[in-house]
Amino acid sequence: MSNRGRALTYVVIAVVGLGLIGWLTARYMVKRQLIRDLSSNELQSVRVPAARALLDMEKLEDALPAQPIIIRSKTAEALGGIGTDKAIRLLGVILKDQEEAPRRWAREALVKQGPKAISTLMKGLSASGGTLEEAVKGLQEIGPAAVPEMRMLLSDRGSYKGASQALAGIRGPGLDALLFTTYNPDADVRKKALADLSALAPPGKLSPADTQRVVVVALRNLDKKLSPAAGIAALGLLGDRTVIPQIIPFLQKDERSDAAVALGLLGDPRGVEPILATMNLTDKAYREVAIVALRRIVNKSGAAAYGPIVRDLTAPSLLLRRAAAAALIGANTSSLNAPLSNALRDPDSNVRASAAAALGAQGNLSAIPALVQALSDKDWRAVNAAVNSLGALGPTAIQPLLSIISGKANATVNYQIASAFVLMRYAAVPQLISALSSGNSEVQKWSAVALGQIRDQRAVQPLERLEKSSTGDLKWVVQEQLRVLAGTSG
Repeated sequence: MSNRGRALTYVVIAVVGLGLIGWLTARYMVKRQLIRDLSSNELQSVRVPAARALLDMEKLEDALPAQPIIIRSKTAEALGGIGTDKAIRLLGVILKDQEEAPRRWAREALVKQGPKAISTLMKGLSASGGTLEEAVKGLQEIGPAAVPEMRMLLSDRGSYKGASQALAGIRGPGLDALLFTTYNPDADVRKKALADLSALAPPGKLSPADTQRVVVVALRNLDKKLSPAAGIAALGLLGDRTVIPQIIPFLQKDERSDAAVALGLLGDPRGVEPILATMNLTDKAYREVAIVALRRIVNKSGAAAYGPIVRDLTAPSLLLRRAAAAALIGANTSSLNAPLSNALRDPDSNVRASAAAALGAQGNLSAIPALVQALSDKDWRAVNAAVNSLGALGPTAIQPLLSIISGKANATVNYQIASAFVLMRYAAVPQLISALSSGNSEVQKWSAVALGQIRDQRAVQPLERLEKSSTGDLKWVVQEQLRVLAGTSG
């Protein structure tokens, strides 16, 4: 090739290269401007055209991950205004974003597309965390139109949990689909369907008629060949007390913990005797579950549940006495004071501690003598329980307790009473400040101690006045509490 021909070739190459560079540069600048447009507050006139242009350039999906959260969120909203297959597919990508805001905007944009977005949302049912949550919510918002396709996912091991959860939120056909699923041969699928159906009952999302439909399928699953534990759990949540006789026998089977929980949730006093009959079992984990169940029954049924429990406070079996005392914690009634006070003399410290805890009902002033006596218990757990219960009695107990202090109780008991005042916090402060002027040095001293520990600045001036008029041990105690309130105590 001649030199002239070679030179011409070089010129052509240079021109083409410069042209290509210019084209790429212009394309990059356009892309950059379009991405900036995605942050605009103008949706229809700016963001939607920018998102559409980037989709056509096939640059949007690659560019989005590096953008700030707000741009990813605004892009999702813009894609919802485009609605093409490409836009919907990209919304499915944003639905898996690590941040909550883009996921939420993607879900809202997909819901606007209606049925044509169902398949994209269904792909999110195999995910976890926020993506699953938004996919479930989106399908529920689309409603009955999504049910036929979701039913197919109930046989998919990766998606059946999300599909079941989504169907539970769709009244009518969704509920029907889940009821049918309780007959599925796959035990895990049955359990999930029962759990999601029964979870609708406490918030009141099931009509009485639908509740009975779920009760029927739950009872069917009590068959040992199906899913008895899931059936029992569902019956507990559904709140129909007519199933109590069907649940009680399971207290003697492997599903005893599930049965105890269900009986507790139902709160029927008929569950008390059968649960107590199991309390001699050596399984500590089960006994703890059963005690919680008994407390729930006591809280829901009140005096109707007391009889067998009070009887067993004096049972020969130690485990039974412990369970009975623990079951009455939180009963919040003075009608149990006599049997619980007697239980404070039980040889077992656990029984004594639970009895002391059970006496701590607000305003239960008649329990004060027994609780004060328990402050001298040899076991620290019983003492702590008594202090906590005295604190739970509330401010109306302050004057009776101050009277005990003024009666020259020992220093240990006085200290525990002061600790009970501290548990009452700021509600105790006015009466304790008044007690600083009582003229009884013990009352003044332990009131000052309590005020120092409560750390309410209202006590500073009254304590300063008492410091000036006091001497000896009382003066030192007051000075120490003032240092505590000033934040300078060592």
